[in-house]
Amino acid sequence: MGQLRVQEVRHRNGRRSYTVFDSADGVHQGADRYLSRYAGKGSDRTYAYLLVDHLRWLEYEGLTPEVVGFRDLQRYMGAVGAKIAMPFGSPWRAGKRPYQADALKGAASCLKGFYLQQAEWGINTSLTEALNLRRLATQRDRDRALLGHLIRSVDANPLAPNGVRRRHKKMLPDGAREVLLETVHSARDRLIVEWLSDGGFRIGEMCGLHLCDLHLREDAACGECRGPHVHVCHRDGLVNDARAKTKWPWEFSDGVIRGGLIKRVSPAMIHA
Repeated sequence: MGQLRVQEVRHRNGRRSYTVFDSADGVHQGADRYLSRYAGKGSDRTYAYLLVDHLRWLEYEGLTPEVVGFRDLQRYMGAVGAKIAMPFGSPWRAGKRPYQADALKGAASCLKGFYLQQAEWGINTSLTEALNLRRLATQRDRDRALLGHLIRSVDANPLAPNGVRRRHKKMLPDGAREVLLETVHSARDRLIVEWLSDGGFRIGEMCGLHLCDLHLREDAACGECRGPHVHVCHRDGLVNDARAKTKWPWEFSDGVIRGGLIKRVSPAMIHA
């Protein structure tokens, strides 16, 4: 056990993709076929690590993707942190925290997609009926869809945990910013606190910024925003391995960045 790992693949054009590699048998064919769907997308690395964890669990349990059953998939979800009405066997990922709600939803989506694709290749087709379910559409589903008033049912994932949907993203508690600024000891750390707080950056967006992305004066040369702003650009191959999840088109011409995801900059961020 322990032969499976996530392998980053660097292409000649600078693009990166991810696959699952077995030290004994080489590339895991089933995982590679599935992950190739997401190559170059924001979810490719996340799905690779979610999938390799599941494949390691299969090996631990003496199962394979060809013979695993639906109840086995439910047991796996219980082993990584979901609440299930059955025993799930030995603890998994010992010493690590169980998946939180968003990670559980991602794992459920990854497993459903993986095994439905396996069924398309004639592998373990018995799982298709259990995984390919639909449910009645809610008002929220209709509001989020084009021509939502015509929707009667939507895809359902029986592996996804039931939970309260969060209407707003998690924010720092009141006063946390001031406490953090009193705790940090360097100008760099103060800048990071200010920018993450005021700008609403993801960690990958913040760590992937270049100096040319910062247009911190009025009427910048890009002509795309009158006030001070930042262009968040998705780049592969950075030295620190950071990258923005969003992939808005951008270009660098005449020494000026244009496009990308544009975010306004506050006075506190400029003077941090």
